[in-house]
Amino acid sequence: MAGLQSYSRRGLLTTLLAVGTGCLTDSDGLPTDTRTPPPSATPTDEPTVSATTTETTTPTATTEPTQTETAEPLTDVPFRETDERTLELDLYRPSTDDPAPFVLFAHGGGWFGGDKGHRPMFDRLVAEGFAVADVQYRLAQEKQYPAAVRDIVAAVKWLRANAEANGIDADRGALAGYSAGAHLTALVAVAPQYERFQPAGFHPDVPVAVDAFVGYSGPYDFTEAGIGENPLVAGFFGADASEERLREGSPVTHVDGSAPPALLVHGTDDRIVPYRSTEALAEAYRDAGVTVEVVTGEGAGHGMIDNDDWREESLPAQERFLTEHLDSK
Repeated sequence: MAGLQSYSRRGLLTTLLAVGTGCLTDSDGLPTDTRTPPPSATPTDEPTVSATTTETTTPTATTEPTQTETAEPLTDVPFRETDERTLELDLYRPSTDDPAPFVLFAHGGGWFGGDKGHRPMFDRLVAEGFAVADVQYRLAQEKQYPAAVRDIVAAVKWLRANAEANGIDADRGALAGYSAGAHLTALVAVAPQYERFQPAGFHPDVPVAVDAFVGYSGPYDFTEAGIGENPLVAGFFGADASEERLREGSPVTHVDGSAPPALLVHGTDDRIVPYRSTEALAEAYRDAGVTVEVVTGEGAGHGMIDNDDWREESLPAQERFLTEHLDSK
């Protein structure tokens, strides 16, 4: 019982537990991973990142980012009223005369925790000339699936509807997210017009489709037998979720030739969301003939996005990828 009590105090689902079968937890049901990469084989080992693409070429690292002046961030900006609460976003923008392409980012937290909040990589993206919108969405204890998906759609619509006032180029945009946020943004990226994902009456004429997707350590496939019994999955989709609903909520099942190019970042030692989750989405992309790049953190755990070393290893590929697919339009 001690372990269960400790788990409850930390918030049952605020920890990013495994959402796929075969994910590791300790004897008390707690995740064995942490938000930092596991130790290397030897103290002097440096983290390495390998990248593969659909063309089996290795992306080259970018040069040092061009330093663009940063405008004052806009924080706690309301973008949608729901019965549960007012949803807000933070907006980080370059200070330029030209409208900036946007990157909409969704936080992690196992669908039951987490919140928007500045991440160091936002500064790097703004320095490269991108506007970053860090958004909230309703957590599963507030409203179950597909509420959070609709909130991401609403955030995209709001950002585009208010683009001119905020110095944003509504025609050039990407979705990005970490863990649970990667799942939500991936779903919107590959199924932007799916009827059940649309927020009723919210900027109905504003498009949702984006030009690129970046996912960090995300769960993308809930079609495995028995996965609905996982407490996180049951809490998010509903305890009585049918196989059809789980398929509907799986990004891998929506990928077709219209999906935007994707960059998937994942650690091989992620014991919360297994690396095979990214492999499954990458395979779906390749089967559809759509560009996908996988940045593999050899030996990295689930929290590589917030670890300085891993972030510095993966950011050049992310900056190059976004520049290629947003600036070239």
